[in-house]
Order: sequence, then C-alpha cells, then structure tokens
Amino acid sequence: MPWTDRDEVDLRRLTQEVRGYAGTGIHGVYTGGTTGEFYAQDDATFAKITETVVREAHALGLPVQIGASALSTRTTIQRIRVARRAGADAVQLALPFWLELKDDEVERYVAEVIAASGKTPVVLYLTGRSKRKISPELLGRLAARHPTFIGTKDTGADVPTVQAILKAAPDLAIFGGEDFYDRLPAGGRGGYCSITGFNARKVVELYTLCAEGRLAEAKPLADAFRRYLYEALVDPLVKEAGLWDSAVDRIQRVAGGGVVGVRCQSPYRSGTEQHVKQVIAWVRKNTPELLPPHLAKAVK
Repeated sequence: MPWTDRDEVDLRRLTQEVRGYAGTGIHGVYTGGTTGEFYAQDDATFAKITETVVREAHALGLPVQIGASALSTRTTIQRIRVARRAGADAVQLALPFWLELKDDEVERYVAEVIAASGKTPVVLYLTGRSKRKISPELLGRLAARHPTFIGTKDTGADVPTVQAILKAAPDLAIFGGEDFYDRLPAGGRGGYCSITGFNARKVVELYTLCAEGRLAEAKPLADAFRRYLYEALVDPLVKEAGLWDSAVDRIQRVAGGGVVGVRCQSPYRSGTEQHVKQVIAWVRKNTPELLPPHLAKAVK
C-alpha cells in the first residue's frame, strides 16, 4: 500500500499499482492482508482503498478479494459491508487476534461474518498471527454448515495438513503462497504470492506448469524462486535486518518496478532503497531468469 509522508494512502500510486498488473496473466487482485497493512487502516482509509482497488481491478477484468479482518466481529462486519458495496468478489478474514479464540468462539465468529457476507464468498486466513490454528475437523464442520465458505489461505501449512483439510472438507479451495510445486500436486488450488510483486509473469508461469502437472519443467523455476525467497529476502532482510514481511514485500515490489514505495506505516520499520538495490543485485548474480521485464531488458 503506498503511503504519503503523513501516513495517508496515496490513491494515485495505488491506482498505478493495480493497473501495473494488466496483461501479466494473474488471476485476481487481493488487498487487505499484511502487505496491505490492514491493521494500520482507519475506516475511511479502508473504504478508499477498497473502492479504488475494486474499481481498477474490475476495469482490467480481474476479480477482487478484500481482506476485512479486524479485532471484533462488529468491526469485521462493518468492513464486509464496505467491501460488498464496492463490489468485491470475495472477502478474506483472519480470526480476531488479540485474544485466542476457543472453538465455540470460532464457530460463532464464522457464522456471524458469513451471515453478514450474504452471497459474497468467504475465505478464511489461517495465520499464526491469530494465535491459533483451526483444525481440519473444525474446518470440515464449518464448510458443511456454510456453503459460501469457499476456501482458506494458509502460507504455513505443510502437505500433510493440506491433505488433512481436504479429507475433512473436500470442496474447499486451499491456497498457500508460492509453493505451487509441492502444494498443487497435493490438492492445493493456488496461492497468494508476494513474489508476484517482483515478477508476476514468472509466478504465473510457475503456477501454470504445476497446475498442468508439468513438474519436471517446473522444478528449475520452483528452485530458483525458493532460493530467491530465502537467500535474497528472508535471510538478509528478515533474519539479519529485522524487517517484517510487510516491509520485505514493499522492497521486492519496488525492485519489480512498482511505485508503492518502501515506506511502512509507523511504528513498523521500513526498508530502504539500498535494500531494493541489494535484492536486484542478488537476482542478477544468482537467478537472472527471475528478473522482471524492465530489468531483463537492461541486462540485454
């Protein structure tokens, strides 16, 4: 999310960001997670962002999923209403995360937010930041009870967990991150990929190869992305520099040609232009096949 020096959303740059994905082959647009810094948005900011993203993505023919997570059911429902009025195609919700929910509280929360969503599909974000995981058994009960609960996002689930969820709820669409090579053969459906910000076309290429079962062709690209993720991002930026993933995702988006900028909302630490240069230099040296078009042209 692009912020001004006063920590206000820059709608001009946000519009450019969405339009920048035209023709890349991505299947949809999502905002309202960690990268979008939903936790730093007041109601007015959330509404402006939601309306802008839905309008611009729909103009490109892309469906939009809006993260409407909040600390209470009441605030979540308010955000769902904003998303529905704007025309969102789905909403994504993490469990309220200040206090860890018990199973009966999870069931109550899900029932109430799904009722507020009407016919708009709901995806549950299964994140450790919610302080608890929803078990496959509970997911199965929720899916059986609520037809508009269509899927989950869980970037940390391993293959056995994916398989356990699908055994309990075979119709759920299970989404992860960039781990298509491992997850799609196990029954996963796709991913919410931060690496898309660096090179959307390459991410789509990897997804397509894995979805078509062309795993031998996909493996070199999957290995390159894995190296990039850990050696260019996680190790130097998270472990050494102490940045959160919201800052890291901005760095790689700017490196990929985006106009989002590196500024994170206060009090969270931002990356720097030096970090951007560091990522680009690493890719040029180690995985040049991942260079986005504007950088690949510069090499030639």
